[in-house]
Amino acid sequence: MYYGSIELGGTKIRSAIFDDDGNLKDEYRIKTSNPNENMKKVVEFFSKYKIKSIGIGAFGPIDVDKNSYTYGYILATPKKLWRNFNLLASLSEKLDVPMGLTTDVGASGIGEYYLGAAKDKPSCLYLTIGTGIGGSYIQNGKLLEGFSHPEMGHIEISKDSDDSFKGVCDYHKSCFEGLCSGPAIEKRAGRKGEDLSICDPAIEISARYIAKALYTYTLVLRPHIIIIGGGVANKEGMIEKIREEFDKIKGCYLSIPSSEEYIVFPELGNEAGLIGGYILAKETARK
Repeated sequence: MYYGSIELGGTKIRSAIFDDDGNLKDEYRIKTSNPNENMKKVVEFFSKYKIKSIGIGAFGPIDVDKNSYTYGYILATPKKLWRNFNLLASLSEKLDVPMGLTTDVGASGIGEYYLGAAKDKPSCLYLTIGTGIGGSYIQNGKLLEGFSHPEMGHIEISKDSDDSFKGVCDYHKSCFEGLCSGPAIEKRAGRKGEDLSICDPAIEISARYIAKALYTYTLVLRPHIIIIGGGVANKEGMIEKIREEFDKIKGCYLSIPSSEEYIVFPELGNEAGLIGGYILAKETARK
């Protein structure tokens, strides 16, 4: 028997089969497009195997409240075809196995907490900073969720007094995602982020705003480590700029480890989400 893992991202969907020891046995990738057609292909992939359970990490917002009428739905996503799509039902109606559901960043956070950069830490904050911005927080093995999952990409950021950029978020404009995501940097600079020098003003101000967000999360959650991934964070020299700006902000109010130890890259890289889905699947089967 095997465990299934699904990483449903904004541009691609990865489905994988793991054995009981966490070894990857098979993987299937498709472009994120029409939800019904996508899920049909995912079901066909998993139908070839005898699986105990499936762990799903999906782009959001999604309804993760098991007592909610819309549990398992993708909600007000910018991807119009996926709005109000019953993701969980589209799979469970064809695959009669237990399923665990969280956000894509939730799954990545789980992977990093148990087997990655936070494996020896009581708590961790995981953020992806790329096309969009999202985050998850895990303490003592439990994902932070209230009536729904956190929306860490949409906190308000205090802008510099001379910053007239309005932001790109359809809902909040000058939120974290609206100011610091890949599309925000591109719109601010008028060029793609990968073409910008690390000293470009658009990169400089984004690093400063990202550091502000990290300090806000630190004040509220006090994580033992912050793990950041995604295209913006992975730009060469970016994490060093973020650490530098964070050190300027933090002052001496809080006792925080050195920024080199505290703000780090994922150890599992692009595999964090799939591995987290496998761990979620095992936990779901156990329960």
